[in-house]
Amino acid sequence: MSLPRPTSKEPGPDDWKPLPGPQTRFLSLITFEAMYGGAAGGGKSDALLVDATRYIGKGYGANYKGLLLRRTFPDLEKSLIDRSRDLYPRLGGTYREDKRVWRFPGGEKIFFGYMEADRDRLQYQGAAFQFVGFDELTHFSRVQYLYLFSRCRSSKGVPCRIRGATNPGGPGHQWVFERWAAWLDPKHPDPAGPGEVRYFAPRDEGEERVPRGTMVLLPGDKPGKEVPAPGRVFVPAKLDDNPYLLADPTYRAGLAMLDPVTRAQLRGGVWTKREGKKLYFDRAWVEIIDAMPPGLRWSRAWDFAATAPSAEATDPDWTRGLMVARWGSKVIFADMKSLRDGPGGVEDLLATTAGGDGPAVDQLLPQDPGSAGKSLAAHYQRLITSAGGSAKVILVSRKNKLTRFKPFSGFASPPNQGVAYVRGSWLDAYFDELEAFEGEDEGEGHDDQVDVTSDGFNHLVGPAARLPRQPHAPRRI
Repeated sequence: MSLPRPTSKEPGPDDWKPLPGPQTRFLSLITFEAMYGGAAGGGKSDALLVDATRYIGKGYGANYKGLLLRRTFPDLEKSLIDRSRDLYPRLGGTYREDKRVWRFPGGEKIFFGYMEADRDRLQYQGAAFQFVGFDELTHFSRVQYLYLFSRCRSSKGVPCRIRGATNPGGPGHQWVFERWAAWLDPKHPDPAGPGEVRYFAPRDEGEERVPRGTMVLLPGDKPGKEVPAPGRVFVPAKLDDNPYLLADPTYRAGLAMLDPVTRAQLRGGVWTKREGKKLYFDRAWVEIIDAMPPGLRWSRAWDFAATAPSAEATDPDWTRGLMVARWGSKVIFADMKSLRDGPGGVEDLLATTAGGDGPAVDQLLPQDPGSAGKSLAAHYQRLITSAGGSAKVILVSRKNKLTRFKPFSGFASPPNQGVAYVRGSWLDAYFDELEAFEGEDEGEGHDDQVDVTSDGFNHLVGPAARLPRQPHAPRRI
């Protein structure tokens, strides 16, 4: 559907003003390639939406086309498109829903698109845009990003610009970090200052920094078509640069609940991962008490393995059973059961433990997807019931260990420090494993105690609070 044009009672284009500092600096750039943000709360989406309108009403008319991108359509719809409905009618824009395009009185257009798979970039083959903006750049792949460079062109003298806005993290974190390493890597041999524009010439292997004004031959061009080396810049912005979000305690509390690595990325704009252990857990964060507090409702989370040590399996995974309960505002863990044995030994441990715990303790049985997982969970459930215990089947995703562990990590780490343990001989080895955990497919050794901690915590507390959506002030943001 189309939105009506502004009336005299509606806000005009001048009602939106950039935040002083980084957002104003970003919106003043004429550099070909620029990235903005690096932390949560800097007003990244608004900056892209407004920057895309820079040459609207400047006489270029239908020769100006902009493209704004998110990785998926749901993200596109609930962020850029939703916010554009507040901003673009102020410039006389009308929106065509079926084409995802804003049309402006002079004939200019701004399109919205998404590229969920790498092959989706080909839908823009043959198109020409004078502005291409990537919202959450680290969600895109390098091949998607660089392909759109070939679509950013003009034969009518319209200045062409590539823009990205992002936080650290995301599947594309590494390539984005490498492309802007001079601005992001504290160990870079030739560091660039915030907002410093640099110029690069393409070479057979990578690129070379060159002085401003250096004439270079771009890939695919013939001799005689040299152009000035394109510029690149990164403008950092953080929550502290946005007084509207900084004053919102709910938004700041949401950031505080994140795990330490993600919190450093989103709150501090940190791109490099801290070296060594203790990325997601440190025993210094937690309280240790001498005895189990009375009157708590306990559950015991299980993580099963069924391989006994042998000549072929010298270091198999463990079966673990960890007790967990709410303790006031904290979550408390106690009494780890551990075994490395075959299926029969695992069944004996489960039955003995369930009988000893009694019906007052729920035995949490993880169920993997698929019929085999359902069958095994049902078998264990019958075993526990026969032993006089209480069983509860919980659905557990085995796809991403780090994602499952992050809510616990955020709850345990400062300033929250909401986790306690009952003292026991198992704690030293347990803490060693949690402190060594670096994430999915990283590090060495076992992670079964990581898994059982994640399952127990997430069942009891639920997922960590999602980062609140950034509120939009009606006149400034």
